[in-house]
Amino acid sequence: MNSHFWLNTCKDIGKKVFKEFQKYQKRKSSTKILKIGFSGDKTLFIDDLTEKIILKHLKSTGKSFIFISEEIGKLTIGKKPEVIITVDPIDGSNNVMVGIPFVSTSIAIGDFSQKMSGVEVGYVKNMINGDDYYAIKGKGAFKNNKRIHVTKKRTNCVIGDIATNRRRNFQRMVRVGENFRMVRLFGSCCLGMCFFAEGLSDAYIGLGGKRTIDHAAAQLIIREAGGMIKDLEGKDFSDYKIDFKIDVKFIATKNKKMYSEIRSYMR
Repeated sequence: MNSHFWLNTCKDIGKKVFKEFQKYQKRKSSTKILKIGFSGDKTLFIDDLTEKIILKHLKSTGKSFIFISEEIGKLTIGKKPEVIITVDPIDGSNNVMVGIPFVSTSIAIGDFSQKMSGVEVGYVKNMINGDDYYAIKGKGAFKNNKRIHVTKKRTNCVIGDIATNRRRNFQRMVRVGENFRMVRLFGSCCLGMCFFAEGLSDAYIGLGGKRTIDHAAAQLIIREAGGMIKDLEGKDFSDYKIDFKIDVKFIATKNKKMYSEIRSYMR
């Protein structure tokens, strides 16, 4: 795989989707519900528009690939696919609907194992301020061309997201909150994970997710920033399949000690 080619492609896509998002985000039409997407969630106009921009640009490269996205599902472009490209066009659609400025787009490019460990390029675009987060496997993680690392000092802050099983998972987060000064739930898991990767918190906790495709790009960025990710049973996140229907609860931390501490609060 030509990882640098694909990363540059992601950056070009990021510029295009950011420009269009800025144009449409405050229009009422952007939150119009068009259909129920492949993942089972409502597809907004802005979701559909972003997905179409991404797919059109990828096709323009002349490459053959398998395309997996929340709205359209799975497509094979060309006769001899080189890579699998996993996309979350708009991560934070509910934020868009109510006007909360915390939204991202993510693109993960990897091999045909369709596992987290097979992701070679991870890219996340902050759709509010235009920040780029990205990583190439084995080459480190970056924000706007500057190397980023998970924090070495304790921030006493945890970032998280709760998708389902809200009563039980909020109880878990309450126990975490009793031991950390700040707990923040922003509503875009990709961007929240990138905030952890650049050292803004001690951990990222993802609870109740049903789609691992949401985390494919950001999990590589975390690993390349020096972080680790395990589920609540201790299984490494790299072993997870990238899919639409996988129940996942995980903790991304800076080290094993922090993982064990947070895990003890979750039981």
